[in-house]
Amino acid sequence: MTLAIVTTYYNEVETIDEVVAAIAKTSSPFAFYLVDDCSSKPPKTVIERYGKEDWFHYLRNDENKGPVFGLNRGIKAALANGAEFIAINDSDDISYENRFTEQLIALKSDPSLMIIGGAADFTDQETGQLLWNTQHPSDNETIHRQNKINSTFVHSTVTYRAEVFEKVGFYREGVYALDYEMISRVLAHGCKAANLPETVLKYNVRENSMSVSKRRTQIASRLAVQLKHIKVFNLWSWWGICRSILAYLAPNKAASNLKAALHQRKTT
Repeated sequence: MTLAIVTTYYNEVETIDEVVAAIAKTSSPFAFYLVDDCSSKPPKTVIERYGKEDWFHYLRNDENKGPVFGLNRGIKAALANGAEFIAINDSDDISYENRFTEQLIALKSDPSLMIIGGAADFTDQETGQLLWNTQHPSDNETIHRQNKINSTFVHSTVTYRAEVFEKVGFYREGVYALDYEMISRVLAHGCKAANLPETVLKYNVRENSMSVSKRRTQIASRLAVQLKHIKVFNLWSWWGICRSILAYLAPNKAASNLKAALHQRKTT
């Protein structure tokens, strides 16, 4: 099986049906691994609808072990079944139909490319309103440079080549900024990276999501990663550290309000 899509799930009953319905439209051969972190609200509708499909794999943890364990469990299961590419798709984010087709084209056309993402629409989950569109740099050199400042990928758009996990290992426990830590490690190993300029995903923004409710913890975790990978004579490294400190001190909604305002200005 060429492509494996990994989703960790914990009580996201409001979105999981739409998430899997979008994935089911994937035109390329794929396998889907849904890792349930011992949720109190299992995804019953999804299991009933897709449980007998060859591509559907439901893995339920016996106890709550957190998102890192779930991601690694799904990735390891996919690798054991021969996956060449591993895509991440969070349980409340909707991949558009162009995502996997275009990412696979890019990966297959360039064997040296190890990780690819894409642009994303950030949408208010309650109202459906488009808040802003995030488009990270697309070329390898800029990604490596700017990742020292902040993440250069929307995690839920990322697809890895399987060799990445042989080179750098898996996601690490005890890290709140788990995506930034993993991607920084991938880039530190010299892996070639890219982002599609096209928008490939709808990212649902929730008030009670970890990125909102534990924002400062995530920023502190990001700062720790930046310090670990610091290049002493690289100004981008120092600028990234300064930005993280400023972000930590800023009010919780300052960044999201600024992004929404800039998007509104751009579209009017």
